[in-house]
Order: sequence, then C-alpha cells, then structure tokens
Amino acid sequence: MGARGLASVNQLPSAIAALIVIVLFLVADTQAALSAPGVWIGFVAIAAATVAASVLPWTRWPEPVVLLVPLMDMLAFFVMSLAGFKTLTGISILMALPLFWLAWSRYRTGLVLAVSFLLPLGVVWGQTILAGSELSTKALIKPLLVPVVLFAFTMTIAVMSLAVARAQRSARRALEKAERHAVLVNTVLNTANVGVVVVDEGGHDLMMNDTQRTIHDSLIPEDDSDPNEAGLLIFGADRTTPLPADQRPVRRAVLGEDYSGQLVWGGRPDAMRAFNASASQMLLDGQHHGAVIAFHDVTDLLEALAAKDQFLATVNHELRTPLTSIVGYLEMASESADLDPAVKVYLRVAERNAERLLALVGDLLDAAAGKVEISRKPVDLTEVLEGCLPSHSARAERLAVSLSAKVTNRLDLLGDERRLGQIVDNLLSNALKYTPAGGCVNVSTYRSVTGDPILEVTDTGQGMTMDELERLFTRFYRTDTVRRSAIPGAGLGLSITKELVEEHGGSISVSSEPGIGSTFKVQFPDLDIQT
Repeated sequence: MGARGLASVNQLPSAIAALIVIVLFLVADTQAALSAPGVWIGFVAIAAATVAASVLPWTRWPEPVVLLVPLMDMLAFFVMSLAGFKTLTGISILMALPLFWLAWSRYRTGLVLAVSFLLPLGVVWGQTILAGSELSTKALIKPLLVPVVLFAFTMTIAVMSLAVARAQRSARRALEKAERHAVLVNTVLNTANVGVVVVDEGGHDLMMNDTQRTIHDSLIPEDDSDPNEAGLLIFGADRTTPLPADQRPVRRAVLGEDYSGQLVWGGRPDAMRAFNASASQMLLDGQHHGAVIAFHDVTDLLEALAAKDQFLATVNHELRTPLTSIVGYLEMASESADLDPAVKVYLRVAERNAERLLALVGDLLDAAAGKVEISRKPVDLTEVLEGCLPSHSARAERLAVSLSAKVTNRLDLLGDERRLGQIVDNLLSNALKYTPAGGCVNVSTYRSVTGDPILEVTDTGQGMTMDELERLFTRFYRTDTVRRSAIPGAGLGLSITKELVEEHGGSISVSSEPGIGSTFKVQFPDLDIQT
C-alpha cells in the first residue's frame, strides 16, 4: 500500500465518526444542529482532510507532512465539541482517533503527548465556561478524566508503536541475516563441484544447487520431461539394469537411511556418468524432517583407475619379461665350470642384484596397485643381513665410505626372507647414498631388553631437521638438501621400507641431527611372541 492509500485508511475512522456525529445531531435536535455553525465547520474540515488524504501526492513531500491531516481532525473535533456539547456529549472522545494516528507515527512523541492532554483539556474547560458554570477548583477538576484518559491512551499507543518498531527492526535484521546466509549457502553449494539436493520428509525438493540441477537434467529420459526419481535414468554397476526404486539414492534418504559410497551410473547410453552418492538425515528433536543427498561425479576417477590397471598390466609384462631373462642367463653363466672364480663371484653378485631388481619392480607394481604380499616363515635376521652385505661392501668401497657390521649370532623372527632382505638393502643403500666420502656406515643386529630382534643402521651423512623427519616416510618425499645436492632417487625407498616393516608387525624409528648423521632402528616381534 502506497502513502496515499495508507493516509486514506488512517483517515477513514475520523471521517466516519464525523458523519455519525452529524447524523446524531440532526436526529437529536434538528433546529439546534442547523443553528450550530461550529459543528458544520468541524465536519467540513474533516471532509476536506479526507479528500486531501485521498488525492494529494504525499510521496513528493517529507513523511511528516501527512500528519497535518490528523492535526486538522483534532482541531475539527475540538470545534465540534465546543459547539455541540449541549446537544451531544462526549464528542471530545473522538479525538482518540487522530491521536492514535499521531502516536503511532512516532513523530515528535513528546509534542503529541502534550497535545493529547492540552487540547482535550481546552475542550472540557471550554465546555465548563460555555455552560455558565462557576469557575471553582471543583468545577475545573471534575471534567479532567477525559484529557487524562486520552493522554494515557496516546501514551499506550506510543509505547506500543515503539515496541512494534523495535520488533520490526529486529525482524528486518534477522531477515537480512537470513538472506545473507542463504546467499552464502547458495554460493558455497554452487562453488563446490558436487551435486547437492535437500528434500523434505516426503521426498520433495527444497533446495538444489546448479551442479545437481545439471546432473538431474542429464538423468531425464527423452520420453518424460518431468519424471519422479523412479523414472530417472539411474543404473547399477552393470550400467544397464535400472536400480529398483527403494535402492535409489534419494529414496533411500527419504526412508531415513544415512549412507555413503553408493556408486550408481546415470544418463543416456551415449553420455553415461558414474556418481558416488551419500546422504545425511535432517533431525530436529529426534524427528525426521528430510535429508541432504550429495552426488559426486567420479567418472573421470573410475576411468583413471581403469587406465592405471591397464598401465600396470602393460608395465608388468614389459619389465618382468626382460628381467626374468637376464636372471636366467646370469644363473646359467655362473654355473659354467671353466669360469675364473672371481668372475663367478661377480656373476653371483650381478645375479642377486638382478633378482632384487626384479623383486623391486614387483614391489613398485604392488605399491601402485595398493597391495604388498608377505609370505611368513621362520627367518634368521642376521643371516639375511650377512647375505646383503657383499654387494653393499663393494659399493661402499667405491664411494670411499667405511661400512662395518656388528651382528648377533642368531635372531629368529617370523617373516618373508626376500622382503626382509629388501628392508636391509633399502636402509643400507639409503645410508651409503647420503654419506659423503670418508664417512662411516654401521649396521648391527641385536635383541632389545624385551627380546625383540633389532636392526639398526647408523650413518655420518647429511642428517635431517625435525620438519624433514615428520615427512620422511611419505611417498616421493625428498628433503630440500637432497634435492639441492642432485643426489638421484625417487623418494620411494623409505616409504616402501616402512610398509614392509609394518606388514611384519614391526616398527621403524629414526633419529637425526643435521650435519652429524642419522640412525634408523627397526624392531620386529620375537618369533615366540608371533607364534
């Protein structure tokens, strides 16, 4: 409603009341009514105010200008009260109508309160004087109830108006906050590359972000422009069998189920996509009020996993085949009777390292596939270490690094001999790689105070900081010092070592100090404990 309409509505009670006063005057005493010009002047003034409220363009002027209308009404009722009180008493009470308008406007409330008392006071005292009564204290006090009542009425309306205004401001702030929150939620939902739909307890959509709208549109069949969920193109893992209605993501959520990781396929055959669906219930005081369902498009991920599997299969064939051939020929060559003994030693070392390389290729492929297989049987850790030392001793000699070993006669544990050898090789290779010429690498095996087999490798290499130690066993991680020194490596050795140790039920720890060196300690469960 505009300002003009509002002014008309506010003026209507005063106009109707003035008309009723005229009618009552004429009915009560026609002659007195016709001979009381003040009554007619007041009526004409209210009629003029009513016309003005209905036709004047109040929006062009400041808001308080429209309050001239109720002021004119008050003056009109003032005149009518003085002119007609002998015929019709109580006209002054009608001042409450324009006073309500003025008090509700909250404009100059103090002035309005003063007017609400003084103008009715003028009326009742004026009537006392016009009636010819003796002006005594009693005569002046007797009619004061009318102005007091109008003053109290006006004050009540003013207080109510202030309270309503305060409530409106609070509601407006709450609405603005809710609107900002809604904008924030919509922005977040539309920024995330995940389809999100919110449904009520009956399964009706309450909110849907842009991504979900796109997903939903892609699931609509060509022959039905507005299907329910049961009619959408949603299929199982085989991509051809439509999912039953009660197994579809939204329906499961509506039935009160919380879930995650439901893989479904959806869309037309030439544009089918894979979605990972999850749902969470909206509960209030234990009552179900709907659910939030999220759809994550994992098509690219599934295609990448399929490509990875194909790549692993290809690499497995292309690397294992030549390495197997190399190992076979080295084995045959080392068995030749006419070879020099020193050459046989070299061939055995080459054969052993080719076998290790073949095993490493298998490990890398297993790690890429997310699996490491362990074949457990009783193994002597000291014997495994002694089998690994010859090849590392030759390398240490070339690097001008002192390699020494201190071993316990026998350390039995339940493990995979080949994997244990890989652990030893990785730790020794790592120590030699990062120890400069003239440095030392010491390896030892012994039992802890609790009887557990221990493998310990200490070097006088570069050492590491605390920050570097925290990320040391992360795949493909190499310290800043190592990268700057251009030492070759992929950053996989220690992560594979840690995984192998843990598969044996053991633990690996490291202590290090920059510029001094590092100590790696591997602790395995005792054979008696494992068995």
